[in-house]
Amino acid sequence: MDMERHYESLPFTWSKNPERSLNDQRWLESIIRNAAPFSDWWVKARIVQLAYPQPPDATPAADTLPTYAGLKSEAEIAKAVRSLCDLNQYPDLAAIVGEEYVIRTLNSWKNKQFTAAISRNFEVYADRLHENVFLVTSTATISLRVDRQLPPQGRYRPLFNVNELAKIMRQRSCERLTLRTHGYATPDRVFYKLFMAEADELNRPGNSGSKINPSPPNNLGDKHFYIGYHWPSEEPFLSPGLWVDFRYSWGIIVKFLFVLAGFAAVAGTLVYALLKLLVIPLLLGLGMVPSIAHLGEFLDFRRTVEAAAVWSWIVPIVFIFWLLLMQLLRLVAYQRDRYRAIHYGAPDLGEFFWRLDTALRKLDSERPLLSPEQNTPAPISVEASKVGLEGQFSTPESSTPTPQLLTVNLIGHSMGALLMVNVLRILSDRFGKDDRGAVLPDMMVVQTDAGEQLIPQYLSAATADRIGDYMLLDKLILAGPDIPLEFLREGRNNYVRSAMRRCRQIYLMSSDRDTVLRYMSALGNWFSEPSLEMSGLRLGNVYLKPVPSSGEDTPYRPFIRNMSGSLPAVAPTSAYDLFQKFNYIDCSEMVGLNGVKLPLNLFTGVAIDILNNVLHLLGKVDDHGAYFFTSTPSFAILKLLMTVDSSERENIWDEIQRLTAGTPLRFLPSQPFLTGNTTAQYIVVRSTPAGGNITSA
Repeated sequence: MDMERHYESLPFTWSKNPERSLNDQRWLESIIRNAAPFSDWWVKARIVQLAYPQPPDATPAADTLPTYAGLKSEAEIAKAVRSLCDLNQYPDLAAIVGEEYVIRTLNSWKNKQFTAAISRNFEVYADRLHENVFLVTSTATISLRVDRQLPPQGRYRPLFNVNELAKIMRQRSCERLTLRTHGYATPDRVFYKLFMAEADELNRPGNSGSKINPSPPNNLGDKHFYIGYHWPSEEPFLSPGLWVDFRYSWGIIVKFLFVLAGFAAVAGTLVYALLKLLVIPLLLGLGMVPSIAHLGEFLDFRRTVEAAAVWSWIVPIVFIFWLLLMQLLRLVAYQRDRYRAIHYGAPDLGEFFWRLDTALRKLDSERPLLSPEQNTPAPISVEASKVGLEGQFSTPESSTPTPQLLTVNLIGHSMGALLMVNVLRILSDRFGKDDRGAVLPDMMVVQTDAGEQLIPQYLSAATADRIGDYMLLDKLILAGPDIPLEFLREGRNNYVRSAMRRCRQIYLMSSDRDTVLRYMSALGNWFSEPSLEMSGLRLGNVYLKPVPSSGEDTPYRPFIRNMSGSLPAVAPTSAYDLFQKFNYIDCSEMVGLNGVKLPLNLFTGVAIDILNNVLHLLGKVDDHGAYFFTSTPSFAILKLLMTVDSSERENIWDEIQRLTAGTPLRFLPSQPFLTGNTTAQYIVVRSTPAGGNITSA
């Protein structure tokens, strides 16, 4: 072996500086506690530990292989690591971990490059029960002093790294990948339990009666991978991350209380001055009015008011009130989760996608690529999208081999939908902002026997945007998204609009009766969003309101409830083309999300919210998260959208109509607005009979 060593010999010796030695030990032990066992960075930390002898004054471990073994050669270290697991269950570890791997790891430690060597912000797990189910987790913790809770090892096997996932995809000829993430207040143990139930349901033998998706061996199929993504979210009030910091951060707490006391003193003084100079004279003046004088004498107005206007108790009350309010906002964990979703969850998931793309590219560089005729992604595109403007952006046929494309569906719930949109933004920055799919319009004009009509523009694989070279964005499914409705307005946060346009299809599952979005989101974002509309109106609260029509159909129009009254979700400043790209599924009255059968009107809206909150506390409904309950119609629709192989969008719509028949769900497929009047009626686009006259305008 001729690999150069950047250290003199083994075993290593601890630094003579006790503080540095203790920091190194704590760092390595923290990695072992928080990393997936037998993953790449866990193995590297374990290798470094085995290279050191038992630290002074440390209690020896009772295990057969001690934490710090002081082994004298790289071969001994490699053998010790490999003996820790069943190599048949961890094939990549068996193939990679040897003497050269140990030398590279120890070199990175001695060269102070160990952080870069283990810098993976996510981990990948394989479901031991279902071969097509995987779990990706962010390695960020909810607090610096709280360890991660890893997935149950009996159910999930840690992969060595993302390269192992890429190999599995190639070995099983994976064609489609659906990734789903959770929302606000979903700690790890809760998500793992829900995701396991979803995986079990998705892999039950299917018998749906679908015309376009006849029963496969399982609902997903062996070439369709279902991946759950967990980012660091915490449970309100009970999460240890909310309380453990108080033990170690007394200096910060004192600083916070000092600043809060200063503001309370200023505010209390203003209240005191207001009482003394305005309120008390006004009340005393009113006491001189004959009709009020008797009431003033009965209540002893003067003594009561003067007793109330005391500076020494006004200021403490203001201080205590603000302190309780600040602590309450911290305990509900809304802003904490939002920060972690945007700054931890989104970048870590973006890194997963580009590393997966890199791993697939590396695998394909070792073998000939498929030709264009062989490279056929999962059929999603429609014939109608092959006409019109798309042809201007088509790539001519070439004999050059092309990558084997992987169709990607993204499902985001609640705050996870905000995460998904930010992931699209990150990937857009990473792989280019001027891809063809973002340039093409969402709607195209066609000529029918009834006249000109606009229909949605669906992109083929040749023109749709890709995530790198190997992944093709297909469906974006937003369930109860905690996204401001104003994100879709012209001139507002255009990065969201351009990112969402990159998906070939967008489905919105929403509920007017989601009180978490209606009230908690408004409270949590009141002082953080740049406008009141952004804090109070969320995309996940859109519902479909019937609009009387003179035709044979009664179409719907998207509305959103403010408090008791409703207003159109689409304002004159809205980005109409993006609203038109949405397929709306209104789940407001679905059992599980709603437990109150009162009709929604001006007088019942608040009562419905209160009753649903009571039922939520009693565990009867989940008005925010029941979209993913496996017994609900919404989950049946999710299964359809994930597994459908039909290229005809009207057939997909028909299947959704079939699944929603006999349920309170409402469905409005993507279609244009008639913007010539205040009612803004919708056109219902029908399937065209064979031989019908549809040409591009």
